[in-house]
Amino acid sequence: MRNMLRGLMVLGLLCGVTYGQNPQRDNPPAQPGAVGQRPGQQLQPGQQLQPGQPGQARQQGQYGQAASADQQIAACVYGQCHNEIEIAKLGEQKAQNEEVRAFAQRMVREHSPGCQEMQRLAGPLAADTGTESTPRTAPGGALDWVSIHKQMGQQCLATAKQELSSKPSGEFDQCFIGLQIGAHLHVVDSLKVLRNYASGELQQKLDQELQVAQQHLQLAKDLGKKLMDSPSERVSRRPDGSK
Repeated sequence: MRNMLRGLMVLGLLCGVTYGQNPQRDNPPAQPGAVGQRPGQQLQPGQQLQPGQPGQARQQGQYGQAASADQQIAACVYGQCHNEIEIAKLGEQKAQNEEVRAFAQRMVREHSPGCQEMQRLAGPLAADTGTESTPRTAPGGALDWVSIHKQMGQQCLATAKQELSSKPSGEFDQCFIGLQIGAHLHVVDSLKVLRNYASGELQQKLDQELQVAQQHLQLAKDLGKKLMDSPSERVSRRPDGSK
């Protein structure tokens, strides 16, 4: 069972990576001589690039608009929290242990407000890419990494759901908690890095999300230990008596 928990933690970490990359470092440097580009210049937190303005090549989001650093960061965080909520909803449906089910419900309740705020700040960058397989490109042929990460996140979400759904009722709770530990370890580290590239206003919002993620991580660790240390209590009946 410990190996199973470690395996699901790894899945959580791998899926988290798709949205945890620093959006500024993901943008390839512009080629020398590009319009408005000066070698060695960096995009400042919260800065919106305008045509002809010095800085890095613009990140093109949905519909080809220029996106600020804050929009890109918000899109990354939105992708993470959206996946967390979707997995938590599955936990609400399938968890047998009452504490695990309560944890999943808490995840949905406490992540939803911040996730909605990140979606609002990201604007069109948070739009669903659906089944799009061809990545969008920025000027000069650079890949649109926000769009690519979004598609990777969708694939990871589908894989995690499939993996969890395949577990029998006696194993689901341990696998769900193992996945939450891995995912939240990554989310905490991602937020610590992303806040360094955000504007002051967005930093405050990210700090709030970081506090929530740290609380959930500790709860998941405590639950994981309890499930492993108390085999006789791993599966509890639902109020209707079913397993």
